Formats: sequence, structure tokens, C-alpha cells
Amino acid sequence: MDAVTIDIGLFGVSPEPAVYDGLAGRRAVFSGGAALVLDTKAQAPLDPFLDMQAMLLEMTKELRERFQRFQSQKALAERDADAAEDDASRKVAQTDAKAAIEAVSLIVRTLEKIDSLQRTLINEWAEAEAARGEPEDAAALADEFERLVEARVKERLHAAKQDWMRENGPGGEVAARAESGP
Repeated sequence: MDAVTIDIGLFGVSPEPAVYDGLAGRRAVFSGGAALVLDTKAQAPLDPFLDMQAMLLEMTKELRERFQRFQSQKALAERDADAAEDDASRKVAQTDAKAAIEAVSLIVRTLEKIDSLQRTLINEWAEAEAARGEPEDAAALADEFERLVEARVKERLHAAKQDWMRENGPGGEVAARAESGP
């Protein structure tokens, strides 16, 4: 077999370990003034609704994982209780199963509360949007825009016609020249 050499530079990886030098190696880039620098700090959303929604979703995900873990612990404890040879180990297994059932029950109640909070959040957000007077229907918004544009076009056309009538009169010079011929 031939030894395979891989050029890791093709993957954008430097063979030398990266060392932070305070951008000293890029001083030439900054010599002409301001330069673009990628800001990698995470910026939290400015909307409290989105913050709360993200937190509730993260909690739901974590609780779902714990729910599955406790369900499997409950099943194992029940199996151990059935297979126990002495009374003491059976009681320990039953106690473990009962604790897992209580944990699952608590998680279910917590998930129900999170669901209720999410529904309340969504309803309050929808009410706030409606209170701002923003149309919910894009078609209604487009129709209103079309109506306003049409009204503005008619106003400008009427104003241009009035200006022309004022400059040339009802028949005006243009009409007189047209009747007399070239």
C-alpha cells in the first residue's frame, strides 16, 4: 500500500497551531484606515418575546431528554423488581421505580406549564401586533397600496390637465393650428 499524503491546507486548516497575537500579524491590513473584522460574539436578540420563546424551547428540549431517561430508568427498575430474588432488593427496585414515576410526573406537569406559557406568549404577541394596527393579511395590504397609488395617479393626471388647460385655454393655440393646417 502506498502512503497517502493529505494536504490539510486544502481544508483551510493551518498545520501550525493558531496563536492569538492581538491582530499584530494584520497590521498592514489596518494601515489604510478601518478594516472589516468578523465579530464572533453572540448577540442576543433584542426582542423579549424571542428571548422567552428561545428559553422555553430550550427547556422543553432538555425536559424531553430527561423524560426519556427517567422512563428507561423506570422500566429497568420494574424489571429489576420482577427479577429480584430477595425482599430487600425487590423493595429497593420498587422504590427506584416509584422515584422514576414521580420524576416523570413532575416533568409532564412542567411541560404542560411550559406549553401554557408558550400559548400565552403567542396570544399576547398577536394582540400586541393587532394593537399596532398592522394588517395581518398581505393581500389586504397590497390592495390598499394599489388603491393609494391609483388615487395619487388620478390626482397628478388631473393637476397636469388643469395646468395644460390654463396654459393653452379650452381650444388653445394647438387646436387653432390643427384646424388651419400646415
